[in-house]
Amino acid sequence: MAVILRSNTDLVYLPDHGFVGEEGALRILPQITRHIHRIDISHNLLGSAGTLTLFKGLSTLRLRHSSPELGLGLWGLTEVNLGMNGLDDIALDGVLAYAKKDVLLKRILVQGNEIKFEEKNIESIINSLNSSNIESLSLVNNIYIKTKGLIKFLNLLNCSTLKSLNLSACNLNSTISESISKFIISKKSRNLENLELNGNHLGSEGISKIINSIENYNFTLTSIGLLANHSLSEQIINLEQEQEQEQEEINLNQEYLIDKKNENKIIEYQIHQRLPNILERNKNLNKRIRKASLNVNVPAKIIFNAKSLTNEEIAKNVINDISNNSSSKGIFRLFELPEEIIHLIIRYTSQDPWAFNDSQWTKIRKDSIDRDNLKKMYRLRIVRSRGKMIDEIKGVNREMREEWLRKNKLDKWER
Repeated sequence: MAVILRSNTDLVYLPDHGFVGEEGALRILPQITRHIHRIDISHNLLGSAGTLTLFKGLSTLRLRHSSPELGLGLWGLTEVNLGMNGLDDIALDGVLAYAKKDVLLKRILVQGNEIKFEEKNIESIINSLNSSNIESLSLVNNIYIKTKGLIKFLNLLNCSTLKSLNLSACNLNSTISESISKFIISKKSRNLENLELNGNHLGSEGISKIINSIENYNFTLTSIGLLANHSLSEQIINLEQEQEQEQEEINLNQEYLIDKKNENKIIEYQIHQRLPNILERNKNLNKRIRKASLNVNVPAKIIFNAKSLTNEEIAKNVINDISNNSSSKGIFRLFELPEEIIHLIIRYTSQDPWAFNDSQWTKIRKDSIDRDNLKKMYRLRIVRSRGKMIDEIKGVNREMREEWLRKNKLDKWER
């Protein structure tokens, strides 16, 4: 069957091509040339053995395509789609072990597989994920994921680059909401911007708990999916209908029973009325800290590194003005003010002085007085701008501003 190369030619598109096991993996590898950076091999039957063979071969290709002796730059994949391929925990571990070494790989899709998150496998899986540069991980429709394994996964998850995690349609029930909430309020979720939990069974209680956690403790999530999350069907009753039946047919005092009408009402309010306001708040807060940080960056560097005039220099300037019959310019002796007042003046140059918490302000101060780092950044800007047009130089400046914000953790609101 012919290999399909999509229009921009960095994608090999091979869904439903009948690749089975190790033999299928060996048929795929010759198609991965140096200009390929994305592969879609969803809806095949690679299974665990085929997936491990494929990524062992990709590791070899990565070394070959990046050979410095041939003058080749770093090569790697940026996106891999392995949906509907019969992958299990061992296969996922193999994919993430490759991701740990391929620093260019940002997005992995393993939807609709047979991943279970057995507790014995979690530590290896999470160690690889935490050491990778993955920004987006999709586990959609892995309905065999075990609650205990996912709890352990969330407890250990600490991937600083992960921005999007998709656990939609994974048959999760309300018992997992506590662990999701704990992860959301922890510092480990700081860079997570999108969390998808659609199509599970979290119920009104689980949804409320997660939204409470975001409102009170999380200021970085700007998108979360919680649609289609009614409790398990056997827990839901129509209370009005049941009350018309004979009392002996159902015990209405059973704690696990949930009134369908009341649950719908709570979910409607939480998802469609309360949650949008919280997410909008987070977006606005993140904009505030970013804008304030960029505003204060240059004034902080100037003032923190400025040298005050000595008394002799001031006297000389005054005498020179008198000799030239010119009016003496008033001098505001900023550096004679108490240090805390100087810091306050600098904070106000941000136009939003209370956007920073103490930790963020300390980072700004330390970054501003680090003269070696200032020289390093100046040289780096020159190197990156060399030979570029004006618009390209503006792009370099934007990239370096973003890097500065992330490095000093000024890209997200913190409290």
